[in-house]
Amino acid sequence: MQCEDVTFTWSESDPGQPARAVLLRLIALTDFAYDDGNLAPYLMRRGPDGAWSLTLRLPSTLRSSYQFCPVRDASLAGQLERDELTEDGWAQVMALGEPDPLRPPTFTAGTVYGNPAQPPSLVELSEALPQPWSARRPGVSYANLTRHELGSSVVHVHQPLGAEQLAIVFDAGFWLAADIGAVLDNLQADQAVQATMTVAVESIHGARRHLGLTHPELFEPFLVDELLPWLRTEWSMAGPAVLYGQSLGGLTVCWAGLRHPTLFDRVITSSMAAWWPGDGQGGLSGAQVVAAYGQADPAPLRFFLEVGGNERELLSSVRDFHDVLCRRSYEVRYREYDGGHDIACWRGGLADGLIALSS
Repeated sequence: MQCEDVTFTWSESDPGQPARAVLLRLIALTDFAYDDGNLAPYLMRRGPDGAWSLTLRLPSTLRSSYQFCPVRDASLAGQLERDELTEDGWAQVMALGEPDPLRPPTFTAGTVYGNPAQPPSLVELSEALPQPWSARRPGVSYANLTRHELGSSVVHVHQPLGAEQLAIVFDAGFWLAADIGAVLDNLQADQAVQATMTVAVESIHGARRHLGLTHPELFEPFLVDELLPWLRTEWSMAGPAVLYGQSLGGLTVCWAGLRHPTLFDRVITSSMAAWWPGDGQGGLSGAQVVAAYGQADPAPLRFFLEVGGNERELLSSVRDFHDVLCRRSYEVRYREYDGGHDIACWRGGLADGLIALSS
């Protein structure tokens, strides 16, 4: 594996209350280091000039969001340096994350778990999977996403001229922060996919995220009885739709596809939470979704699955799901990217999945 040396540098922004420790939080790596009780490799070091820096040798295929977490509280800094952080302490450290002033953020705030108030910066090394549709370009006309309320549910609609197919995406809050419109319009400008109307679902009947995405009694009637009829009536969109979901949203789209294959014929997932144990309140577990595909007659569905090679238990669970799909003779395209549970990677999966399943 080819590797590259990458140096991260942070300078004090509050000299009146200087940082006692600074953690580099690489989404692809540091969060797992916390799970292992070994954050030391990601602690930055203060130099004679007062600047903090850290050089890491990283795989040249890596892509990751990251933030600097300057810890000014003496007790919390001590726990961090001794690898004695409690879950509450880890949450406090993550909440301190801020972007790298030397690498302006690509996203707005709201794409990094642990600190939704600050945007992340992005490191993309030379052999990371290409994402040619992610950045806004001169000369491309970008459409605004329009917000709509369907009762107590909220969706955002992106409609290019001459839309021929429909895509439904979950977790709109994340995708708006990641500028999904740029991805969609660049794909249209390059004629990489059929003209596609995309509906990004922000909330389902006002339910908390995990409830809306894992409780079929919420998301199935919303999709089948509310959203699709509205799209047919108000937007003249007919025909089966593409479904995209990441993390818990992967359970949503896989379940909806299996249950309603005449309405949803293509499924794209990124980092599907096939490990999810359920919520004890009647919501789906990952095991239920995987078992359903193993037991039911195969449906006329096509799949694009991707997962981060660093995602451990989640990675294993997605591999198991892929194996089930293959045994059941589904058409499935599968890949593992070098990264973590990170929308910086998923926006490439959304684009590549739409292209792969467009025809």
